[in-house]
Amino acid sequence: MSFHYSGDKNILLTGGARGIGRAIARHLLSLPKNHKIFIVDIDEEELKYSCETHLKAYHPRVSYCVADLGQPSEIREAVHKAADFLDGHVHVLINNAGIARSNWTIGNGTMADPATAEQWDEYIRINLTAPFLTSQAIIPYMHNRDRSSLLYEGGCIIHISSFRAYQSDPNCEGYSATKAGLLGLTQAMAVSGQQWGIRCNAISPGWVSVKHECREGDEEASQFDMAFSQTDEFLTIEARAERERMRIWAGRHTPDEHAQHPAGRVGRGEDIAEAVEYVMNAGFMSGQELILDGGASRKKNPKGDNSWFVAPDGKPRSMNID
Repeated sequence: MSFHYSGDKNILLTGGARGIGRAIARHLLSLPKNHKIFIVDIDEEELKYSCETHLKAYHPRVSYCVADLGQPSEIREAVHKAADFLDGHVHVLINNAGIARSNWTIGNGTMADPATAEQWDEYIRINLTAPFLTSQAIIPYMHNRDRSSLLYEGGCIIHISSFRAYQSDPNCEGYSATKAGLLGLTQAMAVSGQQWGIRCNAISPGWVSVKHECREGDEEASQFDMAFSQTDEFLTIEARAERERMRIWAGRHTPDEHAQHPAGRVGRGEDIAEAVEYVMNAGFMSGQELILDGGASRKKNPKGDNSWFVAPDGKPRSMNID
């Protein structure tokens, strides 16, 4: 029995203006709780829209601020603002913000070009240093105030990593290395966090389709909704919005793309959001990684056909098995 599972939580979420982060915020706010969420993002326009329009139904339990997490001073300021909104105590920190592009976009696009060193530094600063500094700044507001009670499970920090920490495409060194670094940071912080009563875990998504989780996606969904509004007049606004998000998500991928996953489909933002809900309430879980990739990493040939065994020249690949 958990005595802390059903409690209302104060949550700081980075990178929540769009994509997986927005799905996490919406899911946690929609639960039959009174969770409060403070969202930090660098995209001012999208952040304002998401918090003031997309999540309008959950006011006044959501607030936000714009910050460049590549700047330590802005990280500290954002954490202070979050603490003010969250009544001086933060139960959960979700380090979701990061550079989303997985490949080099400078020079010739490979690590052989010295120009990529600049982007390497950017990956380190945003994907790895920022989660560390944000976690560091949150400690005074997350410190377990009642260490004498075993019934209070303390705070929880969740790093959003990636399956690319294990599997990579060409020219993804910066992204893959920093996502793998988050896993090392997770286990180290879990051990150190014991002294403050703070747990730390990581969630590693696989292929999660969230391009529709933004203002443009909402506008596209509203067009679908108008076309079907007469037949679905008894659905709630939230249910209709969810239906249209699923309609758009399903239409973005081919049957072959879904079939690459043993789970039978590409991931959704809600999959990661539900995992966050579980991890932040799992009081006996710390220093662990939860991989959510639909089972794709367990398949020897994710495409489900014989294409892997054929080399670019059309000849069968050689198989050297030790």
